[in-house]
Amino acid sequence: MIKIFGSEEEVAHEIAKEMKDHLLHDANPVFCLASGSTPQKSYRKFADEIESDSRIKELKIVSLDEWVGIDRSSEGSCYQMLNQDLFSLVQLDSDQIEFYDGTFPDLQQECLRIDRYIDHNPITFSLMGMGMNGHIGLNEPGCPVLNHSSVVDLSETTKKVAQKYFCQPTGLEKGITLGLSQVAHSKRVIVAITGERKAKIVKEVFSNLEAKLPVQELFDYEHIDFFLDSEAAKYIK
Repeated sequence: MIKIFGSEEEVAHEIAKEMKDHLLHDANPVFCLASGSTPQKSYRKFADEIESDSRIKELKIVSLDEWVGIDRSSEGSCYQMLNQDLFSLVQLDSDQIEFYDGTFPDLQQECLRIDRYIDHNPITFSLMGMGMNGHIGLNEPGCPVLNHSSVVDLSETTKKVAQKYFCQPTGLEKGITLGLSQVAHSKRVIVAITGERKAKIVKEVFSNLEAKLPVQELFDYEHIDFFLDSEAAKYIK
């Protein structure tokens, strides 16, 4: 279902509310969360909402994606963005976070490690963003629909857009990511899309089903909603 809100602030408020509800009511809360600029406000509102709630110690976070070859401590890594926007704000311990290591020598083993973690800790809440090319995580256009973690080639669009996260030009060629099927099998999924810069790709996603964009694989699930602000939805009829 598509839900259109008047502003980015309203989107963030509603997402933070859902995050809190899942934290408080899921028996074993496991969140899979996108990094980047779109969800920043949601995470900060969530952190403000829960403050020092002891239930936060029950939360587990599993990685969605990471750049191959980028150390997690580096500015611009997916881990570092989430650490700044959420982990550090709610004082998560390291054993609550299971994240891809994009520098691990055997990336296939790294994929297996995260997949096994999810097998034992099913995801109860996922918050996704959508890339400028319709990607989810690092599932890029033209890639097969994956039901497992994989190392993927990054599209030229992703490599270009991602430069905004780094303080200097950074070579990016591959990523490691959960598969779309793994995301879809979360108990609850929200795809947040905000800002006028996303308006054209939003129009493509929702009006051209022949485009076969990754995000379109998340259509027609009752537990998956698309939260848009009015700017991102400006071309939707």
